[in-house]
Amino acid sequence: MSWSLPVSVEIDGKVYNISKKCDYRLVLDILEILSDTDFSEKSRNLYALQNFYENFDFDEQRIERALKEMHKIIDLGNEIEEKEQNKPRIMDWKHDFPIIAPAVSRVLGYSVRSADKYTHWWDFMGAYQEVGGDCLFANVISIRNKKQRGKKLEKYEQEFYQENRKMVDLPLNITEEEQEWLDSDW
Repeated sequence: MSWSLPVSVEIDGKVYNISKKCDYRLVLDILEILSDTDFSEKSRNLYALQNFYENFDFDEQRIERALKEMHKIIDLGNEIEEKEQNKPRIMDWKHDFPIIAPAVSRVLGYSVRSADKYTHWWDFMGAYQEVGGDCLFANVISIRNKKQRGKKLEKYEQEFYQENRKMVDLPLNITEEEQEWLDSDW
């Protein structure tokens, strides 16, 4: 068992350093890249790899392995499994970051938004997983979870939801073309 935080990966006997020593901001940027439906999956993957590794020089044979290793780091050292495509999202990193950052900062004891503070992705996620129920982010997640499962909201939750719909409702994950069609008078 390794007690250190990964800042590099080994692929076919060669060590590849992770950009920015795997700071959480790097990973959040990569997650945003990977979810951008305006680009093909191949383009998203290549762009993510170019950002994740300091010296991206993978040939076609190593790209799949580099992707696997990148996802393994993002998934906290676990092998990635096929995830359910139709499972509803309960949170969105980009949309929720303004309420995630204070909660994570409280757990860590310092502001993760400080430009001079380095926080490894695994440390960030450890703090994220320890966010308790007495914070804005946890309350928003609770309301989303109840709404998705068709459970009745308590009166105070209903009031909060009515006053904070933009915060609670997640944006649709659709392409620009789909959004233009929805915005049109069709």
